[in-house]
Amino acid sequence: MKKFIFIITAIVLLSCNNSKRADINKEKVVKKELRPFFDADKIDHYYLDISDDNFFKLIRKENKTEKEKELINIYIHTFPDNIPKVDFEKTLLNHNYKKSNLSSKDEKNIENIFSEKDSLKNDACACIAEYKDVFIFKKNEKTVGIAKICFKNARFQIIGSKINTEGFGLINELERLESIVSPNEKKP
Repeated sequence: MKKFIFIITAIVLLSCNNSKRADINKEKVVKKELRPFFDADKIDHYYLDISDDNFFKLIRKENKTEKEKELINIYIHTFPDNIPKVDFEKTLLNHNYKKSNLSSKDEKNIENIFSEKDSLKNDACACIAEYKDVFIFKKNEKTVGIAKICFKNARFQIIGSKINTEGFGLINELERLESIVSPNEKKP
């Protein structure tokens, strides 16, 4: 019986030693072509410059107007939840969001950030989102996608993408994105 166990153990060990092993140093890594979330030829960035105090005053206000309710929906909720039929840019401007001037290089860098990922985001934030930054992706002047970003709490809402966006939102991506749209802002 001991000979039988010894023979089986030897066979298992030898088969493991003879298995194919990849030599990491010699193996070429093929970089996967990462597809952008949106088929867009233009990216517009809007941001809202509002203090926490002013926003919390608005939240605590008793009788809010329809316009104030709409701003709250844009700022902390998942509004819109699909591409609006009305011009969403006009809605943002109506709520004092300001449009950034993005260069074509900035737009290309932003497009690279808003693309497929090989890794999945593995962290979550339970804080309330403060969507001060909104990116509108356009193709032939028509809105094809919207991304709302909360840099403060690493939250986002992406609508209109036909590609899975689960891998988006890694801290280094959000930091790169923020450095593109707010290059002069001081970090705490």
